[in-house]
Amino acid sequence: MKVNKILLSAPLFFLFFLIAACSSDDDSSPEPDSDYKYLVSSEEIAAVSIDEIKSRLPANFPAAAATLFVNSAVKVYKIVYQTEFPKGFMMHASGLIIVPENKTTGLTLLGFQHGTILDPKEAPSNYKPLGNQEAYMGGTVGASLAKGYMVVMPDYLGYGESSSTLHLYQHKESLASASLDMLKAAKEFADSKNLGLRKEVRLLGYSEGGYATMALHQAIEATASDQFTVEASYPGAGAYDMESTAKWVVSQNSNMAQPATTFYMWTLLVYNQYYNIGLPLTDVLQPDYAAKVATATANGNPLTAQLSDNPAELFTPGFIAAIKNGTNTAFTTALQANNVYDWKPNAPVLLLHADGDDIVPVLNAHKAEAAMKANGANVSFMSLGSGTHRESAQKYIEALLQELIK
Repeated sequence: MKVNKILLSAPLFFLFFLIAACSSDDDSSPEPDSDYKYLVSSEEIAAVSIDEIKSRLPANFPAAAATLFVNSAVKVYKIVYQTEFPKGFMMHASGLIIVPENKTTGLTLLGFQHGTILDPKEAPSNYKPLGNQEAYMGGTVGASLAKGYMVVMPDYLGYGESSSTLHLYQHKESLASASLDMLKAAKEFADSKNLGLRKEVRLLGYSEGGYATMALHQAIEATASDQFTVEASYPGAGAYDMESTAKWVVSQNSNMAQPATTFYMWTLLVYNQYYNIGLPLTDVLQPDYAAKVATATANGNPLTAQLSDNPAELFTPGFIAAIKNGTNTAFTTALQANNVYDWKPNAPVLLLHADGDDIVPVLNAHKAEAAMKANGANVSFMSLGSGTHRESAQKYIEALLQELIK
């Protein structure tokens, strides 16, 4: 199967992502081993000793806690697997698997969904000190815990093996499917290495990873409960209520933390294209910024455009009013289609969020907690304090390590 990359275009350069289209001729890309449906290949890329793992912990991490958490050396693998793009065809994706060396049976899959990244080098499978720190530190320590976790980190579509496509940011379906298919490939990987897995899985992630964790949890219980049982999930700082988050964003009239407005624009561009809304760029962004995004798109990546940090200066008054009032029904429908908060999980959910989050407002966690409790779920909230979105990422990992040894 050959994967051809097709550029989707629209007026005023309102494109912004590449979609892989499949053709049946010129079979040049590897298919999964005949024994496996999802796993295409695996490669050991690192072996990390106990002392090295301890050295990666934050400088302020107590030595006694390091001894408590770090129990095993680990091996690190990059895998390539098959996943279904939401438009209905198969493509290759990649991710990272980290396995403890001292435990080969009774392992629990720990699905770790990474946060927002702009630099492709930060994909988890680029396992390097200057690559994805969630993988290099958090994922490695997670696999070293005495509890016995096999850490599974999808790159998502748009990174790693599928980096020729622009990532569908904050898109519920593609995040859930790429993450779920990664778990299925991880089961096949474990089989290939004679590793014994429990059916139970735990799920975690911060920022976009928190959103992806919620989407994955819902997808597992809806479509894959015969293969996995979610034991618990720990979404952190995710935009679970996309509609309310969008209204909050366009209500801001001051400079926000960089690169927040790039994230917001990214979401709008993806939804505009994916759902065929077709709103001209100049209807969304003020003229100067519409021109900058058009130029950046023509040069290959709209996310490199220099934008105002103030949403009131970035977006047009008409677009702001339409989002606030819900009068742009196409965008409102797209936002609602990507909400992930109003459902009933069977497994316990611990929502973690900083009260001072300056990029993803804490209202998301509070709305999710209220809606899930009303639906009869076992859900609770843990505050990460008053820090910003970025400052609270380390607090999230530290809190999670405490939860994962229980």
